[in-house]
Amino acid sequence: MIEVVLMATTVAASPVTDEATRSAILDAARVPVTETLKKPVKFKVSHLKRAGDWAFLLAGMVEPSGAPLDYGSTPMAAPAAQGYMSRSYMALLRRQDGHWTVVDKAIGPSDVPWVLWAKRHNAPPGIFPAQ
Repeated sequence: MIEVVLMATTVAASPVTDEATRSAILDAARVPVTETLKKPVKFKVSHLKRAGDWAFLLAGMVEPSGAPLDYGSTPMAAPAAQGYMSRSYMALLRRQDGHWTVVDKAIGPSDVPWVLWAKRHNAPPGIFPAQ
C-alpha cells in the first residue's frame, strides 16, 4: 500500500517593505476605487501585509492633494451625505502571472468586511489585521 501525504505550505505574513512591490499592490488596489468613484485617490496606508501571492490593504482614501476625500462629485455622493460612507478602503489582492489583481474590496465601508475574506477566498489569515 502506498500512502500519499499532502502538506500545505504556509508562508508567514509580513509587512510589505519593498517599494516596487508596495507600488504594484497600491496601483492595482487603486483601479476599482478610481473606476467606482470616477476620480483619482491616494491612499494613507494603515495596514499592508503580504504572504506569498496574497496581500491585504487597509487604507484611508484622500484626494491627490492629501486633503480628506470629498465624495461630493462621485456616484457615492448621496450615501456619503447621509453618513453611510467612510473614507476607508480595504482590498484583498492576489498575484497571478506576475500581476496583482483585486480579489475582493470594500470602498467606504462602515463595518469590517474582511472578517470573512480569508475563508471565502482561501487567503492566509495572517495578512489581515488582528481583531
